[in-house]
Amino acid sequence: MNKLKKKHKTSIKRITLLFILYTLAYITLFSFLDYYDYYMINPYFLTILSVILGGISTYIHIKARKRSRIDDIADKL
Repeated sequence: MNKLKKKHKTSIKRITLLFILYTLAYITLFSFLDYYDYYMINPYFLTILSVILGGISTYIHIKARKRSRIDDIADKL
């Protein structure tokens, strides 16, 4: 008997929430790194880099279709 895989469709709300969570994670990481560098790196550059990396991470997360810890956090929100 052939079992058809159910296509998992992600909503815009979920994609937006994942994007925000990944971006906040990168902003936090870069803030800690910049704190130990005595604020030598431009904060605008770090913010833009965090947004770009958040978008890339969200894209990879959605394409992988595997459940991770960030999905649990997104479900709680």
